[in-house]
Amino acid sequence: MIERRFLAMTAGPQPLTLDCAALGCGLPNEELPLDRVRVLLLKRQTSWVSKDAVWKELVRKAHAAPEPWTTIAAAMMMPGLKHIAGKLGSRFCGDRNDLDSEILEGFLQALDLADARSPKIFGQLYWAAFRRGHEACNSERRRAMSRSELTDTAIDIRTADGHPDLVLAGAMLSGVITPHEADLVSDVLLDHGDRSTAAKRRGLSRHQVAAQLNTASRHLADYLLGGPLRPAV
Repeated sequence: MIERRFLAMTAGPQPLTLDCAALGCGLPNEELPLDRVRVLLLKRQTSWVSKDAVWKELVRKAHAAPEPWTTIAAAMMMPGLKHIAGKLGSRFCGDRNDLDSEILEGFLQALDLADARSPKIFGQLYWAAFRRGHEACNSERRRAMSRSELTDTAIDIRTADGHPDLVLAGAMLSGVITPHEADLVSDVLLDHGDRSTAAKRRGLSRHQVAAQLNTASRHLADYLLGGPLRPAV
């Protein structure tokens, strides 16, 4: 979406431009369309002084006029964001769209807080996006471990104590989990339902569903390991 908007803003007879002549720092002495500026930033022979001058100006403009300059800044960083997603993708065990969203959100938050006077501001923005993606990988791994632990326990229950939904009902009636959480666990973890579908059905975001499943999984794991299981009547 960001890339499409950026290309639309840089197409046509009057594309958005950046006054590189005013910035100096070894940049071309002219106004350049933003897509050409992005190509310039990607060239190895472009000095860090020149790149830093462009990024300081992008930060200033994004703070002064968030629309369209926040989108423009994100599009300028897009090659870097894609690189981060490529490096972290193999470690993320969830939906890759969620990882992309986290990386982008990390960049946007850093852009909002960035000081345009700071040196090497590109690096600050890049590593903020990387850290957010790294944290997302760790969080998703913890959620996956919780789901695996609950599923393994449920398989044992199926053999020894009957249908897992009866155990969920017992946990619910004992106050361990709410009816909503019991339904969510049954729908997603036991019946292997799709999280996005479950989220839409309940009017929640995918992240809210993941957080609720994580909480319910921890409570259920404590409940299941606490003693003999008897379905509540």
